[in-house]
Amino acid sequence: MTSIWQFILAHQTVFALVSYAVLSAAIGSLPMPDNTSGKFYRWFFQFANTIAANLSRVSASFGTQGQQNPQKGDPVAQVAPPKP
Repeated sequence: MTSIWQFILAHQTVFALVSYAVLSAAIGSLPMPDNTSGKFYRWFFQFANTIAANLSRVSASFGTQGQQNPQKGDPVAQVAPPKP
């Protein structure tokens, strides 16, 4: 145990980078919350991805809130195209 701790102290930057890469990969493997996900999981997903700097996944998870049927509930799909 002492030799592992001495290795970590001697190579702090490498240890930090490898630890961050492992943490980021673990957070990146979390499934995207959907309509059936609880409030705590949605909060945990957004918090963890913010810490891991996966901001595109955080912003994408906001789109899943409150949509019961994305095809019918999408306001963009209900707008008629402009007439020429």
